Amino acid sequence: MKRLNRMIGWCLPVVCLTLLTLCGCLQGRQEGEGFINVGEFTVKSLDNGLKELRDGQGRRLVLVPRGQQAPQGFRKEEIVPIPVRRVVAYSTQEVAMFRALGVLDTLVGVTTRKCDWTMREVARGMEEGRISYLGDSTSVDLERLKAARPEVVFTWDQSVVPMLETMNIPAVITYTGRAMDLETRVRFIQFLAPFFGKEREADRFVKTVLETIAEIRRKTADVKHRPKVIWGDIYEKRVMVEPGNSWVAEMIKLAGGDYLFEDIGGSH
Repeated sequence: MKRLNRMIGWCLPVVCLTLLTLCGCLQGRQEGEGFINVGEFTVKSLDNGLKELRDGQGRRLVLVPRGQQAPQGFRKEEIVPIPVRRVVAYSTQEVAMFRALGVLDTLVGVTTRKCDWTMREVARGMEEGRISYLGDSTSVDLERLKAARPEVVFTWDQSVVPMLETMNIPAVITYTGRAMDLETRVRFIQFLAPFFGKEREADRFVKTVLETIAEIRRKTADVKHRPKVIWGDIYEKRVMVEPGNSWVAEMIKLAGGDYLFEDIGGSH
């Protein structure tokens, strides 16, 4: 469906926009012996530097250091050579995290037009032909995608997976069926980092952002006047809003707003 508008509601303070820029996508992180669990996304360390992961829909992939043989039991489209050199990303959120990890040079395809990018590096890459516009995220041009020669595609669109599999291109589904809180949204970078060998950079990013969020929370805890806010998308035949258990609701409260759907739970 054609999206007519991106947001309903009151304008939030600048701090709200700052937090949005810093965030990514997932559910709380737990670490153990070579295991990272960020909600429904997991990374498990195997022998010889291999890593087995599960994406947002529980699909299994394996990260294999270049020049090393992949383990038995994985199809070609489930094997990702690391560090990854060429990636396609449907969401600007992943691209923002690539920037934080210092790996924007691996980006070869996006679904946002050049005129809509605020990241100069991406706009410049598109001007120079290093980054291709693949079409709208709901109707990606698979010929353009194939021509970009990505080693992995980060997408929320499950419907494109069968076509990618026929091209032997691994896909990572970045969408889950559960609402995500603010902290887990920030921690998504720790799921992305192993693709590039940037785990330390991801941990530093998370530490810095969570400390900033904690400081903002302390400063806004006693705010008395809280403007009422709703957040959603208007489509041709329906309106969808974020539930009260989402990162959006938490961010609005953190920024000094009163989210009107606070008492409604949901999956997205």
